[in-house]
Amino acid sequence: METVGIIGGGLAGLSAAALLAQQGKRVQLYDTGLLGGRATSQVIKGFTFNYGAHAVYARDQSILRTIIKQLKLDITWLDFSSAKAKYEFAGHLTAAPANAIGLLKTEVIGGTDKLRFTWEVVKTVLHLEQGDPALSIGQWLVQEKVEADVSRLMLDLASSNFFTAEPENIPSDVYFNYYKKLFRTRKPVSYIAGGWQVLINELERVVTLHGGTIHRKTKITAIEESDTGYRLRDRKKTEWTVDRIVLAIPPREMRKLALPTPIQLFIEPYAQYEPVEVLVYDVGVHPYIKTPFSYVYDRTHQLFVTDLSHYDPSIAPKNGQVLQVVAYLVHDRVGHPDYLSEKVKHIHRLLDQHYAGWREQLVTERTMKRAIVQEIKWKMGQAALPCFLREEREEKVAFVGDWCEGEGQLSELSFSSAYSVAEAWQ
Repeated sequence: METVGIIGGGLAGLSAAALLAQQGKRVQLYDTGLLGGRATSQVIKGFTFNYGAHAVYARDQSILRTIIKQLKLDITWLDFSSAKAKYEFAGHLTAAPANAIGLLKTEVIGGTDKLRFTWEVVKTVLHLEQGDPALSIGQWLVQEKVEADVSRLMLDLASSNFFTAEPENIPSDVYFNYYKKLFRTRKPVSYIAGGWQVLINELERVVTLHGGTIHRKTKITAIEESDTGYRLRDRKKTEWTVDRIVLAIPPREMRKLALPTPIQLFIEPYAQYEPVEVLVYDVGVHPYIKTPFSYVYDRTHQLFVTDLSHYDPSIAPKNGQVLQVVAYLVHDRVGHPDYLSEKVKHIHRLLDQHYAGWREQLVTERTMKRAIVQEIKWKMGQAALPCFLREEREEKVAFVGDWCEGEGQLSELSFSSAYSVAEAWQ
C-alpha cells in the first residue's frame, strides 16, 4: 500500500487526504494547529464567526459538489438570495445586478449600458471573448472602448468574486475564464450550514474512516529524499517515511522548511507574490435587526456587509444576528495604521446607515485587520503554483491550495487542486 504524507490540514490538505484515503492510500496528514487552517470557526458568547467569508461560488458547477458526492459528505447548502442583495448608489440602495432580474431593476447602469453589459455576458458564456494574457482586464476594457458604467460594473463584479481592491489588475484571460462558468450558474453564492467547521469535520471523518492518520500539532521541519520516496522530520526529530508528498501549505511557509533543492527552487518565485488581504469585522447583536435586504455593497469604499444569520440561524443564539463586513485591501497600504482606521470608519458608517441600533444591541465583536483569503493574488506578473513539481506520470511531489492552479477562485482553488492531484495519483 502506497503511503502519502500531506503537510497541512487546511481545506486543500484535508480534501486531498480524504480523496486519497478513499482510494486506498495510506494517508499521513501533519498539521501544526487547528484543522481547517483559514477555514475555521470561532464561537464567542454563542455567536459563530468564520475566519473571513465562507461563501462558495457557483456550487452547482463546483468541484466541491463532486467531492461531496464522491465522499458522501453530510453537507447542507444555504443559497444566497439575489433578491435581497443591494448596492449603495447615489445615496440610496438599488438592486444588485446579480442576475437577470437584478440587472433589469438596478440603477447602477442605464438602459443602453444594460444591453452592452448583457452582450459582454453572452460573449463570455459562449467563450467568444477570452481576453489576452498580456492585458489586464482594466487594459482590455480601455482597448475595447467599453462604456464607463459597464466597465465599472464589470470591475465591481471582479472585486466581489476575487476579493480584491484592485480588480483592474486581474489578467483579462483569467477574468473571462472565471466568468464563463459563473455567468452560467443558477447558484451564484451559497453557504454551508454551520460554517466551514461542518465541512472540516466531515473531511476528517472520511480520512479516519479509511484508515488515515492525522498528526495534530505536528510541525514538519524537514523533507529529505530517500531511496524509495521521502523522509519527513518534525522539530522533535521524529521521522516518517512516505512514498509521495503533498505540500498543502503556502509557498511562504514551504520556504521555511528544509527541502530538497529542486523543490526549493521551484516554489521560491511563488513565495514572493502578494496575497489577497481583507479586513473582516464580525458583530453579534441581539435582538435581530430586521431589514428587507441581507447584503449591501458599498462600491465607493469597496466593502460589503452580509447578514449571515439570515441564511443560517444556527450561528447565533435565539433571536440573535451575525453581521459580517468584509473590506478589500490594497497590499501596499495595509502597513499604514491610518489606512486600516479609515476602513473601520467606513465599516461603522455602513452598519449605522443600514442596521440602525446595532451599537446599542451589540453583544460581541471580532476584528481581523489583515486576514488572508487567498495566498496568491490574481494580478499581472503573478501566477498560480502548478500542482506538480514535474509533468511526469510518476511524479511524487504535489502542491494543493488556493495558491495553486485549478478552477475557480478562493476556496474553489483548494478543492480543485486537491481533486486534480487525487485523480492523477489514482
